[in-house]
Amino acid sequence: MSCSGETVEVSSEFIQIKPMILNQLKKAKYGVSDHGTVELCHWTKKSFKNGGDCYKHKFYGISTHKCMEFSPAGMFCENRCVYCWRPMEFYSAMKMPPDKVAPPDVIVGNLMEERRRLIMGHYGDERNDKGKLDESLLPSHYAISLSGEPTMYPQLPELIKYLKKLITTKSVFLVTN
Repeated sequence: MSCSGETVEVSSEFIQIKPMILNQLKKAKYGVSDHGTVELCHWTKKSFKNGGDCYKHKFYGISTHKCMEFSPAGMFCENRCVYCWRPMEFYSAMKMPPDKVAPPDVIVGNLMEERRRLIMGHYGDERNDKGKLDESLLPSHYAISLSGEPTMYPQLPELIKYLKKLITTKSVFLVTN
């Protein structure tokens, strides 16, 4: 339990992030679906303006604007790392019951739609490269690293296999605590 109370509910078909936390995440420009989260990172937004790329471009040659940063365990972390930069008061330390988590295809489909919604808001800015915006709608790189501890998601191996089977996938990165 966190300082602000539990952050998730297990009452519906899948675990849901509670409305209060959901509203805070949406204010911070996150996309949320069930227990998963997605965000357009600083480097993706910079790339839209041809203003730079992240380290994954430099070291691995990925197209920054085509990378989807997300987590299947958005508000779950059982670690309390001293140097963590993430706001731990919102994390739930409870386990993710295997029968209450969304399957990989549901998580990826819903979070891609959330990401698409976030990208649409950038079309109105004339400084953005419209070609990059169009290309970014269908990611080819996936960074499972946004927030929470992704290894708590009980179907993580299946999620990675699912991503690798998508025709446009070129790489999958897993960043864990």
